Amino acid sequence: MASNTNFEKYKSDGSLQGNLLEWFDARFPATSMWRGHLSEYYAPKNFNFWYFFGSLAMLVLVIQIVTGIFLVMHYKPDASLNENGIPVAFASVEYIMRDVNWGWLIRYMHSTGASAFFVVVYLHMFRGMLYG
Repeated sequence: MASNTNFEKYKSDGSLQGNLLEWFDARFPATSMWRGHLSEYYAPKNFNFWYFFGSLAMLVLVIQIVTGIFLVMHYKPDASLNENGIPVAFASVEYIMRDVNWGWLIRYMHSTGASAFFVVVYLHMFRGMLYG
């Protein structure tokens, strides 16, 4: 089976889910990676609430990138007027808000995420100054 010795204590119990996990883990050691890097990872004693903001800043940045990619697919940065006398850029934002599926949510996530990113980064910098 797998060459990982920690795998022996997580052997299948005969159920379909256990057999599937055993089959998958024999080809890609996901459970041992989970145990070694996330669930049983050593954390220092002084690890508290303030150490959370670096990871949160990275998460908000990834959300900004993903929502920005979705928004740029529909946005037209054109200052000219369309046939109704409305700027094309404004009409494209209106299209995102009204006609794109979940476009309103993606736009609000992107706009709120911009402010949230700065708040989280400032809290992260404050933690660095506080704890060194």
